[in-house]
Formats: sequence, structure tokens, C-alpha cells
Amino acid sequence: MITLTWRDVAPGEGPAISTSLTYDETTKLRWLAAGADVLEIGSAYGYSAVAMALAGARVVAVDPHNWLPSLEPMQANLAAYEVSDQVDIRVARSNDEMPRLHSEGRLFDLVWIDGDHSAEAVTHDVTWALKLLRPGTGILACHDYDEATCPGVRQALDAWKVPEELVDTLAIYRGPA
Repeated sequence: MITLTWRDVAPGEGPAISTSLTYDETTKLRWLAAGADVLEIGSAYGYSAVAMALAGARVVAVDPHNWLPSLEPMQANLAAYEVSDQVDIRVARSNDEMPRLHSEGRLFDLVWIDGDHSAEAVTHDVTWALKLLRPGTGILACHDYDEATCPGVRQALDAWKVPEELVDTLAIYRGPA
């Protein structure tokens, strides 16, 4: 098991943003998101949204921003990196927003899950992510797999299937055909 710590990291030429993503996880996430339509579940201060937008992604970022005072810092970080126009912030719970996106017929190239880390929430998010991934090419990526302080992530993912690729605690799966 790995224990990740939060630290301030600059994802580009701009201010540092608090994150627990490692360098290797960030590099892989940028590669997965390059030029993609991305659904992000869990945004916190916006580090991953900024990193993906800097790689050319268009991001729908879903986070209730209620367990951290993170909405205003996220908005400031997006502005500082000049990627606000690439990130659609949805202040909502994934339980509400994912079904809404599905009812709108939205599909994504990448669904990035780093929200509520309980087994129940991860199971919900994965179930809906599979409905929102572009058939044949979509990719699901989940953070904090095998992270010591987030046992619910591994529990939920292993109940579904083992990761096809693992970069530190970043679990990657190819979507449905």
C-alpha cells in the first residue's frame, strides 16, 4: 500500500495547487486527457482539471465543493492558468450530475474519478462512468487505488475488476466496446 500526501505543485507556468497526485500520475493523466472530452469526478482545488486542460482537454468538473473550501481557489487556479474556458465547473454531487449528463446523451473520452472515496460512492461513480464513456475508445481512470487512507477505492474497483494498468495509485481501465 501507498500513502500519498497533499502538497503544493505547479502543473505548469503558474501558481502551485494543492494535490496528492504524483508526478507520474500527472504525466499519465495528461497523456490520457490530451485533446479529449473529460468528465472529472472530484476537483478539489483544480490541479487535475488544470493539468488536463493544459493538455488540450475539455473538462466537465463535478464536485460539490462542500468538504473543502475549494470552489473559489479552483476558479482562481483555472483563471491563473488561462484554462477557464476549457473547464465547465458543475457544483454538484456525482449522484445527481452523472445521471443528468447521461440523460443529456453526453459521452466522454475519459472519465477521471477522484471524488468520494467510500466503496459505495466509487461503485456508483464507476457504474455511471461506464454509461458515459464513448463506446470502443473511452477510458476510465480512478485515483487512490491501493492508497492506505482510501481502502474503499480498491474495495469497489476490485469487486468490479482489477486495473488494466496501474501508475502509482492511478488505476486505468479501457471502457466498454
